[in-house]
Parts: sequence; C-alpha cells; structure tokens
Amino acid sequence: MGRESKEPAHLLDTDADQNIGNSTILQPQAGAATVIPETNPPRLLQLTGPSRRGQTTSIIFTASRIVGNDNPTPGYAGPITGVVEFGNGGRFTRVEVDVPIGPYLGTFQAASQASEPQDGGTIVTVPTGVLRTYCRYDNLLCQPNLNLPTRSTAQILGVPFIGPGGPRTDTTPVTVPAEPVLVKSMAAYFSRHFSRSYKTQYCYVGQPGIPPQPIAIGQALYCIPAHAKSVRVMRDPMTAALFVDLFDGINFMERYAIAGGPGVINSPLIPLVGNETVIEISSQAPPADAMIFLALVYEIGI
Repeated sequence: MGRESKEPAHLLDTDADQNIGNSTILQPQAGAATVIPETNPPRLLQLTGPSRRGQTTSIIFTASRIVGNDNPTPGYAGPITGVVEFGNGGRFTRVEVDVPIGPYLGTFQAASQASEPQDGGTIVTVPTGVLRTYCRYDNLLCQPNLNLPTRSTAQILGVPFIGPGGPRTDTTPVTVPAEPVLVKSMAAYFSRHFSRSYKTQYCYVGQPGIPPQPIAIGQALYCIPAHAKSVRVMRDPMTAALFVDLFDGINFMERYAIAGGPGVINSPLIPLVGNETVIEISSQAPPADAMIFLALVYEIGI
C-alpha cells in the first residue's frame, strides 16, 4: 500500500505565502470629510482552513510612516483602522480596532530620511477557520450617527468639520496633507498576549478658524462598535459638562454625567454591559457647552 498523504488540517497549514504576513501602502482619502468610510480597502490576509475545526489565531496589525519616494509630500499620518473578518465555513463576523502609528522620527510633519520608521501595532485573538484582514485609512472619516433624531452638529446644520487626520492648517498658515502609511498584518497560533485593543469613533473635529460648536442641540446618537466593553469620552475643552446615555436599541438603560467646570475634568471609564448598542451624547447646558473636538474611545474585548 502506498503511503497515505497527510491533508492539511488547520488554518495556517495552507496559503504558505500569506500565513506569515503581508503589507501594503495605504493612501489617505481625498476630498472633503465624510461619514462614509473608504470602500474596498486593501486585503492583507485571506486564509481558509480545509478543516471544520476552528483554531485560536492571533493577528498582529502594525502601521508606520514612510520615507523616500513613496511619501513625496510628508504630512500628518493616520488614523488607521484594522478590520478582521473571522468565522468558519460560510459564516463569519467582523471586528474593527485602532492601529496606532509607530513612533515619529523627525517632526510631526516630516519623517527623518536617515532612519527607518518604527512600527506601532496591536494584537487581536479570535477562534476561526476563515480569516480575512484589512486596514482602512480613516483620515477624513467622522462616524455616522443613527437616523433619529438627526441632530449631531458634526453631520448637519452646515457646520464645517474635518476628519481626524487632516488635511490641517498649520500655523504658518500652510495646509498640511495627510500622508501615506505602511500597514502590515500577520497571523500565528498563540493566545497569551498583552495588547489591549481599542476603537475610536471620531464624532466631531473642528475646522481651523471655525469657533467651537455646540456638541448637540438635544442629542447625538452613535452605534457602539462590535465587541466593545467600555467607553471613554475624549473632548476639548475638557471643562464641557456632558451626559452619556446608553440604550439597548429601543429602551433607555443608564445615564452617566461627566462633570464640567473651571478645572481639568477627566472622563470616567464607562462600562458597557448587557445589550447596550446605542450611545447618546448631549450637553448638560445646551448651547452653553461648545466643542472643538469629540471622540469616543472603546475598549474592544477580543
């Protein structure tokens, strides 16, 4: 009898050219700020295991600045979102996480040509037999609010806003564009890691020269990202007093008050429990509290 061939049984037994990792250069979105993310971001990994058995797999995302011919007009880099699609067979789900840019070499507007830019990164672990990873450049993306009520100042009422990564007006004044970023994605079998994953929703980023705007005339609603376990409100000015209300999609669940005042008031870490899927941000004294910047930072529990 001939020797029986051994069929691959696990996710990383096939696609040998990809299971270590791939990279691509992400270009920032062009045009005005939008609430619609870039479509069809570059796919970094596509792995499919021939077995019905899943495998706990860790995915490493990294992002760094670029020097040389691939970055002829250095500007401001980021932010970058890593996207993981995972599952088994024809069923899969997805999760999004922040991928921080590596340490800056040179200035914030120009990388040093004499050094190799360093990677910044994050690690997520999922049980899966199918794995696809992407990275998306979110420089001109502000998160969309829900349909009703449509009162988020960042999206309506004609208030100008820009994406979180530029282009920005420097002090000279010179408009500094966002720059391309090198992203990588790698996969391996391990689960004991020490990276905490986050996802930032940029709700409002003030346009240079535009005075602070009321954060909400009534209320501004946003979807809570998948697998989020807690949220912190990042705001400027930090003295603005806000209410944070949580809903399960239909019913009110809980309210948190973020105090304002003349001193620096840090936002509390707000746990997300049960079926909470919608977050509402409102001013405690509209329209007295006006904002230059508002973002929601979630810890992603994967």
